[in-house]
Amino acid sequence: MYSPTFKQKLHAHGWLILINAILAMLISARYFQFLPEFPSEPKALIFMVVGIWGQMTLFAALIGLISIPFLLLPAIPRRGIQALLASVGIIVLFIDTIVFAQYRFHINFVVVDMILAGQIVSFPLITWLMVIGGTVLLFVAQWVTVRRLEKIPAIMKRKLGKKFALLTFAALLATHGIHIWAAANAYQPVTMMKRYLPLFEPATSNKLMRKYGWVDEDAVQRQKAMQVNQNSDLNYPLTPLDTVSVKKPVNIMLIAIDSWRFDTYGPDMSPTIWNMVHQKDSVILNNHLSTGNSTRTGIFGLFYGVPGTYWHAFLANRKAPVMIERLQDMDYDLGIFTAAQLRSPEFNQTVFASIPDLRNGSEGGRPSELDADLTKDWLDWYDNGRDKSKPTFSFLFYDAPHGYDFPDDYAHRFEPMLDTVNYLELNNETDPTTFFNRYKTSVHYVDSLVNKVFKKLEQNGDLDNTLVIITGDHAQELNDNKLNFWGHNGNFTNAQIQVPFMMFGPGVSSAAVTWPRDQISSHEDVVPTIMKNYLGVRNDVKDYSSGEDLLGEPAKRDWVISASYGSYAVVSDNTILEVMNSGDYAYMDKTNRKLDTELNYAQLNEALKQISRFNR
Repeated sequence: MYSPTFKQKLHAHGWLILINAILAMLISARYFQFLPEFPSEPKALIFMVVGIWGQMTLFAALIGLISIPFLLLPAIPRRGIQALLASVGIIVLFIDTIVFAQYRFHINFVVVDMILAGQIVSFPLITWLMVIGGTVLLFVAQWVTVRRLEKIPAIMKRKLGKKFALLTFAALLATHGIHIWAAANAYQPVTMMKRYLPLFEPATSNKLMRKYGWVDEDAVQRQKAMQVNQNSDLNYPLTPLDTVSVKKPVNIMLIAIDSWRFDTYGPDMSPTIWNMVHQKDSVILNNHLSTGNSTRTGIFGLFYGVPGTYWHAFLANRKAPVMIERLQDMDYDLGIFTAAQLRSPEFNQTVFASIPDLRNGSEGGRPSELDADLTKDWLDWYDNGRDKSKPTFSFLFYDAPHGYDFPDDYAHRFEPMLDTVNYLELNNETDPTTFFNRYKTSVHYVDSLVNKVFKKLEQNGDLDNTLVIITGDHAQELNDNKLNFWGHNGNFTNAQIQVPFMMFGPGVSSAAVTWPRDQISSHEDVVPTIMKNYLGVRNDVKDYSSGEDLLGEPAKRDWVISASYGSYAVVSDNTILEVMNSGDYAYMDKTNRKLDTELNYAQLNEALKQISRFNR
């Protein structure tokens, strides 16, 4: 039996790294399919090519380096470990391209935690089976490759290793050299492209470049000004609350539906909500934008009334919203009922940090079961758990549309629909009809649960004494703009941030409300509306919020801020200025396609003031 020497095994292992590097390059080229437009600038094109070459060779080499100690093992375990490590690396890279296709960010520890918590996407069984099956096939292919390479085929006698290494070294020098120049000149075609390279830590040398006068100071300072200060102390509220006693506090109910699209509020898809809203003297806002394209920033803005860019500062300071604190001062009985658990994102340390004995989530194996459980618990609490001598604040946060889920025996269905959602099969040419029908059915299911809530309020005679606000935390795109976005947290188009918004109850009169129904409104407006009109707060709303009082005089508003995990955007009726944490930015139209027009700097300056006003 042929038994290779250690030198021969090392030589074969080097070829395995080379082969996997080329495979990784081919897979990683998929990232650049999602560019808003293919780069035409020579520097950007060169950066893309050398970046793929250098980064993916480093990726394959790192995996190969981990495998080297195992070359001392006997043939079967040695080949098994080599094949396993290489397969896992390649399959993780492939999965990262799928995540990036939908959300435009790469897998990291935070993302993994949120995927496992179901906060970003819940992968169905078929997707997991396909991933596992692909991993097994890849493992077999890697095993066969290792075995054949150890027999030293003719091609291995060609001395390609040194040439490949030299090309890789040159590619890495070019990649980082181009980025050093681009960073010093805020050259967007390159600096914006770095997000498309996984595990890329670009080099900068502005100090050295400045020494030789090679820095565009104005552009660099402008980019630096756009960055969010994530570690700031807070000055929130700006002044202590000035309050008056409220003689007869009303009950307040806030219903949020995860991933609720604006176009699925209607008599067919949400009949309970539609009928109730149209029976009451209600206010419906037609251009309501969430403070985020993700749950974290959407719910954050809803309860704090400030942009989601403040998330890290509020989390670090464990600072609860002034609205919750005011509700507690007024002795409201607070009922917080959510489908998802409140530890990721850390709402238990931010939005609800001041609430003792917090209900941390619901029980069930799928979103529809979680929603049913939270409804049951709220009904029990409303009948038997709350102190009926106190006013109540209820927050009900449903999850089914986020997972496109409903009970197997749910009768009302929109057909034809997908049986299961397989994210591996989605692409830019996928017909969204069956996908959308499944989504609409999940919305209808949540509406049926809200029906139980409204009936309970009616039975107890509390409906007329309850301010009800209904909205979504963010929307859910189904490739609306033909850029292969499926879900949320990927861009700031209306498909991902425009949500239904309606309110009815004491103090709400459609005839008296002068806020234009088609003008931009925001989640930031909920806090000042409640605080000023129901909780006896006399401060100027700007002391504790960036929003406006929707029941007061209409304010001129041309734009709002919406945020994500790694960026924020200044969104107007016609444009989107998306700014990364690094300060890199993209100026786009409302379909997420690049604009060549100059930025609205007056608008940007006002936005920068807004994201820093509550910093100390």
